[in-house]
Amino acid sequence: MGSIRNEAERSALVRRINRLTGGEMPLWGKMTCDQMLSHLVQGAELPLQASVPERSTFISRNLIKYLVLYVLPIPKEVKVSAEMNQQEKGRPPQGFTADREILTDLLTRVGTLPDHYACLNHPMFGKMNAKQWGLIIHKHTDHHLTQFGV
Repeated sequence: MGSIRNEAERSALVRRINRLTGGEMPLWGKMTCDQMLSHLVQGAELPLQASVPERSTFISRNLIKYLVLYVLPIPKEVKVSAEMNQQEKGRPPQGFTADREILTDLLTRVGTLPDHYACLNHPMFGKMNAKQWGLIIHKHTDHHLTQFGV
């Protein structure tokens, strides 16, 4: 199971991000490459900056979080909130090159947070520590890079 807290695994993701040219077409879904990078930036900012209201439930905090973090792959075509959907109210792309740089910087910043850092809550999974954020950000980034063929 990958984590951005592992330097080698984080570096592998960064190499894949750097292989993007901006012209890739998704293998599934509707996002453009620019929107995907912006979506990943928004997701990687969540432990540091709340841009999406928390809507966790007992089930999402205690069952779904465990399954997503440790058991199941992220499904294709999963419905996300309007605030995380780049075609609705999600973070607008800031440009391919800028968002690629912001994303790689965030992977390092979040990936090197101290174990005791007080991360913000996940909008669906509630309280998560730096280790759990490292897992979900790696899994989410890998999912979307695979979506765009890198």
